[in-house]
Amino acid sequence: MTSYEDVLDQIMSIAVGSAGDDRTITWLTASQVVGLARNSRGHLELFLAGDQLRARTSTVRSAMQHHSWHRENQPPLSANRILLPALGHFDQVGAFIAAELLREKADVDLERAFAVTEPLIELSIKRLEISENAILGLVGELLFLDALCRRADDIHVGPIVQAWDGWRRSTRDFTWEGTGVEVKTTTQSTSSHTIHGVHQIEAAPATDDDLGEASLLLVSVGLCQAEPDVPAFSIPSLVDSLLERLNAAGAGGMIDDFLTHVSVYGSESGIGYEHAAMANDAPFTTPFALSFLRGYDMGDPAVEVLRRDDVVAHQHVNVESLTFRVDLPATINLHNPIAGIRRVTEAVLGHSS
Repeated sequence: MTSYEDVLDQIMSIAVGSAGDDRTITWLTASQVVGLARNSRGHLELFLAGDQLRARTSTVRSAMQHHSWHRENQPPLSANRILLPALGHFDQVGAFIAAELLREKADVDLERAFAVTEPLIELSIKRLEISENAILGLVGELLFLDALCRRADDIHVGPIVQAWDGWRRSTRDFTWEGTGVEVKTTTQSTSSHTIHGVHQIEAAPATDDDLGEASLLLVSVGLCQAEPDVPAFSIPSLVDSLLERLNAAGAGGMIDDFLTHVSVYGSESGIGYEHAAMANDAPFTTPFALSFLRGYDMGDPAVEVLRRDDVVAHQHVNVESLTFRVDLPATINLHNPIAGIRRVTEAVLGHSS
């Protein structure tokens, strides 16, 4: 029987598709039922040859496509394709799913093997999606932090890096001179973001122990995976840029703490980027380009979202437990949002730049 280690060894040798939709399927057994391929972007795909399979879960259903795949000098291939989440190659997860299918004798009865294995496929994809969201979040926060540091005077670079709080569970990603910043990152074409608690979209009120926030900007970062030969950035390149800026500003003494904070980001989701050891590892090396960056003034009454006052009247609802999605338009009014990374950083830094 083909083992997990055997499958992983085969995956490691799978070449990236040459261009467009071209790919070469590596079949794991002579029966050519379970196969793996990489598309031209390097993303791992699982092919299950045969009639259309009916997924019971929405997670697997959204990741799976049945199609007649064109092959040169061969008849078309009727197969189900499961595309794993886009960031990185995630070879180990692909190997685990394929090995489980083979262990359940997919070569003999694919429909049964898929039905038995689908819960594991669902869990694997969900885990990858959680990790993917953490990676996107880290890219967005590092991108904005780097832009702030590049814009700021040398004397403020160290304090700006210290003000980044998004690496841990905190009420705010970044606060600077009374302005709170919540960074939300997406690969969608619109500013559609999940909000975890109304504190993420409302300025913190003043208390006896804290001055609170005068304003709150929700910084919406839109990313896309960069095409070859196009200027791009990645987690390692952004970290390197920030280390360079800290050194140039005379704040090199903060580097160890900063790298520790980066390594903590997303560790509960299973990523935990260690710069010294992982700078060449997928999925952290995934290259991104910036699609858009907008700063929404969340205190503007024209921003029509749930507010604390909408919820507190319901005394049996825990306000901070609410999770919901906001779909913010590209234009709310003449002044909101602020568009472009330079203008948003200037708005946050004010006289500190």
